[in-house]
Amino acid sequence: MDGAMGTELMARGLNLPLPLWSAESNLTDPDVVQSVHHDYVNAGADIIGTNTFRTTTWSYRKAGFSPKRAAERAKSSLMKAVELARSANPKIVAGSITSIEDCYEPEFFPGRGAAEDTYGENVDWFKEAGVDLILFETMGHLDEIDVAIQSVNENKIWLSLIVKNGDHLLSGHPLDFVYELAKDKVDVLMLNCNTIDKTDRALAGIIDNWDGDWGVYPNLGLTEPEPDGEMKEKVDDQSFKNIISRYIEMNPMVIGSCCGSTPKHTEMIYKLVNQSS
Repeated sequence: MDGAMGTELMARGLNLPLPLWSAESNLTDPDVVQSVHHDYVNAGADIIGTNTFRTTTWSYRKAGFSPKRAAERAKSSLMKAVELARSANPKIVAGSITSIEDCYEPEFFPGRGAAEDTYGENVDWFKEAGVDLILFETMGHLDEIDVAIQSVNENKIWLSLIVKNGDHLLSGHPLDFVYELAKDKVDVLMLNCNTIDKTDRALAGIIDNWDGDWGVYPNLGLTEPEPDGEMKEKVDDQSFKNIISRYIEMNPMVIGSCCGSTPKHTEMIYKLVNQSS
């Protein structure tokens, strides 16, 4: 899988203010978004996640757009994002969407009604755009995960979790509840944007309790990232290689990296995967 998009866009000079974060860049700086996708594919990525982490009507409403204009702008950004991802010619284009509010603050989950509207709308747009699968990532609240999964009828679903510790979602709900919700509905269950320490603790439980394909793409932070994905301290290259090598030995279906990573890290993963095969 590819690596970080938001932190990479910031590294290439873009300003990504919240609440829209990277959403507007599909429309204002498509050449930069496209270059990131191409660099990840050239580094060896088979899977490209669309730059649609915040392309929701909800986020555009928070940014001050009227209801009608928010929906129009969100859909335009999403459709452009899919086009930009596809232009890199990856094997798989994954339609990415995260929690409605900040993924690091599941206590602000706005309720099932808002979730049904948001996920239903975005899944319809992704279906219209023709993505290969729906990727719900950095999901940390049980009720929100339930609504997200229920919003998809036809597409494949990949679900990626952010955790509080080895046994609980960031919201505090037990991971055992997620396994039950996802059973027979989720094609690949993953962990993403967790520190290496948290990833290690939660991954053992997923491997033991999830009877299906799984994946992992940790962030590179030694501590928790900021809400915009920035981090002060990151693992060094050799530590990253050691960590990824260990995960590869566990036989994941999908492996990649999250906030703080670059195409350089994707190239490292690509080489390690090929060395092990």
